[in-house]
Amino acid sequence: MARPSNFHAHLVDRLGREIVSGQIGLGGTLPREDELTAHFGVSRTVIREATKTLQALGLIVTGPRVGSRIQPVSAWRLLDPQVMGWITDADMASGFQRDLLELRGMIEPAAAGLAAERGTDEQIAEITAAMAAMVTAGDKRTHELADFRFHEAILEASGNLLLIQLKPILEAVLKASFGLSMHDLERTRASLAIHGVVTDAIVARDPERARRTMAELIAVARVDMESAYRTKPEAPKSAGTPTTDQRETSNAASRRKVGLTRA
Repeated sequence: MARPSNFHAHLVDRLGREIVSGQIGLGGTLPREDELTAHFGVSRTVIREATKTLQALGLIVTGPRVGSRIQPVSAWRLLDPQVMGWITDADMASGFQRDLLELRGMIEPAAAGLAAERGTDEQIAEITAAMAAMVTAGDKRTHELADFRFHEAILEASGNLLLIQLKPILEAVLKASFGLSMHDLERTRASLAIHGVVTDAIVARDPERARRTMAELIAVARVDMESAYRTKPEAPKSAGTPTTDQRETSNAASRRKVGLTRA
């Protein structure tokens, strides 16, 4: 995930990542403003602006005499692309993948069925063009952009205004999915094959087959993401016995992971 360019956004990004990973706010509260200014080397004004943004994203709540407290994971704006990026980059991703796939399973098969039933010739041509772009993509980034367009075009072809309004959410979900997925040759071929079957069903205007094959596509994504998590390399272990702070950080991240999977 690309880092933000301006200073305020960079500080928000850094604080957000540290909160999500459990590196900061171990006791449920953020450090005092003077501690944060010393830690990040910025003014109180900059810290206050950053915490306002984090409050808007649901990560913290601020009140008089209590400071800034970390909110339960269920209160976070989980579908915000930035929050989703922090979660998928942290060790919470193993629980989050289930929720991502369940959400896709609710939205996308229905959209594919509606696209086969209602999509105009021009809209279906957009789906097939995105499919062709995935096949000819020469690198991972180009492939992902074509994949985004494929799923976006299916929502557009559904003809359902509420589903179309979900495009920004679906994009955030897909970005998180791609961040967790394996991208070796075998998995890429499996993904392309099932995308092609979905495309064929929509072109044939077969709603039931479109729904079924989109559900199968998401099942392939599930296997892909689970395989990626199982083969994820462990972080290097430091020599000697972990310090109290290291143990607390690990425990905090684990608690937040459990909270997320139950949210």
